[in-house]
Amino acid sequence: MILRSPEQTKLHEDLCEKRTAATIATHDLRAIRGPLLYAARPPQDLRIVPLGRREAKAKDLVRQLQLEAEEHRKQKRRQNVSGLHRYLHLLDGKEHYPCLVDANGDVISFPPITNSEKTKIKKTTCDLFLEVTSAASLQICKDIMDALILKMAEINKYTLENKDEGSLSDHEVDAIPGQVSDPRATPGAEQAGSAPLVVEQVRVVDEEGHLKVVYPSKTDLDLAAAHVTVLR
Repeated sequence: MILRSPEQTKLHEDLCEKRTAATIATHDLRAIRGPLLYAARPPQDLRIVPLGRREAKAKDLVRQLQLEAEEHRKQKRRQNVSGLHRYLHLLDGKEHYPCLVDANGDVISFPPITNSEKTKIKKTTCDLFLEVTSAASLQICKDIMDALILKMAEINKYTLENKDEGSLSDHEVDAIPGQVSDPRATPGAEQAGSAPLVVEQVRVVDEEGHLKVVYPSKTDLDLAAAHVTVLR
């Protein structure tokens, strides 16, 4: 199953309101060591290995992307830029940048800009960690997560029903950031036939260990889709 970049881009453009309301990220769960910490750090202290790039401080990465955006404008003779460059303005004036950190201390996500190369989705990826970040509201996160999971479930169902069709190469898959792997790479996937997408509940606690939210709760992910199984 592949969540192709146009589909994720559409979610970012529409429901996420061009990443101003929320940002979506997908990770290889097996490359993550929990528990995860959501934090905010000064640009000069936040370090990440961005997708397709070398490790850098967030301050230097943003500056590099700004230079690339200016060069792109000059080459194309346009006012608009594409890709990650479109979201740099969301960080203007911010003294701290948001980040998601794993138990090893590695930053695996720097919304709304990039994920980490460490947790990049590959063709062999079987288990995903889905991330939706928003400064607007928890409900927006839930609504977007619902839409994301439903889209993945639809693609999963279609892929399993048409599993004789050709699949992408590792190179093609790695070239598309923020995607879902081919379920045929999972042992037993072909025998599973119409196996549903399985969603496991995640618990979020504060620094004192007090429960803040669970997703999906009994009132979340109210989908009329038989090809989604929720483990609560």
